[in-house]
Amino acid sequence: MSLKKKLKFNLIFQLIFLILFSIILKANEVKIITKIGEEIITNIDIENEYNYLTTLNKSLKQISKEQIILFAKNSLIKEKIKKNELLKFYDLNNKNQTVDLMIKNIYEKLSINSLDEFKLHLKNNNLEFDNVYKKIEIESVWNEMIYQKFKDKIFIDEEELKRKILNSQEKIESLLISEIVINIKNKNEINKSYGELVKNIEVHGFKESVLKFSISNSKNNSGTIGWINKNSLSKKIQVALDEIQVGEITKPILVSSGLLVLKLEDRKFLKNKSNPDEELQKLINFEVNSQLNNFSRIYYDKIKKNFLDE
Repeated sequence: MSLKKKLKFNLIFQLIFLILFSIILKANEVKIITKIGEEIITNIDIENEYNYLTTLNKSLKQISKEQIILFAKNSLIKEKIKKNELLKFYDLNNKNQTVDLMIKNIYEKLSINSLDEFKLHLKNNNLEFDNVYKKIEIESVWNEMIYQKFKDKIFIDEEELKRKILNSQEKIESLLISEIVINIKNKNEINKSYGELVKNIEVHGFKESVLKFSISNSKNNSGTIGWINKNSLSKKIQVALDEIQVGEITKPILVSSGLLVLKLEDRKFLKNKSNPDEELQKLINFEVNSQLNNFSRIYYDKIKKNFLDE
């Protein structure tokens, strides 16, 4: 090869290298997406949150990356706002047994047998256990704060729950349901919001629509509520579910937390072998959690305005 050709070849090689290098630099460029209090959220933070969410929740991998990225961004914003609020009242550096139990529940759902195996699982997915612990701690302490603030406002009608149990003594109709709860300002928005949701479900499916529309905590689990004793549900919700077949969604149901849309995933009938006292406690726990989730949403929406208006 002549000297001229060698120089030309080297020049082309250097140009290609510079182009590739600039692409890599641009791909790794840190961009500030938003700011919550004194903390910033960057594109790298959102990518890390994406990794965190998909590592701990296998069902999210069935959803498009674009929707999960959007979910990751909103998840981080919510986490930062909650953390800023909690620091007014709590020390987040203390060991917390509730967090330990939550972590155990997470890794058991992933079919992981021990904490050491879970830590290795995180490491293999480029996650640090201490960071995961802190994220779960924020959620745990937030739940405790909500309970302390609103526990006196929880109302449980035990007599009504006992009547529901008596009505299901012979056999139980058990429903596997998923939900989307849409935040609406007034009743005039019902038809418009429901129409937009139905169109999105037709194009992208129910699970992806959960991430886009739902304000419920169940969105972290693709909207899945799980198996529910039909008689434990309100009459309004029972009627809506009776009108649909497995795989279909209900008409919009107006509830205290917003606009509820349910998907009937499956249905089965079981002989009732449960202990009435145990069944009552399950219904009480379900109702308490439902009310606390609603109080949590209301409180979060209130403080969110302070941070996003800064």
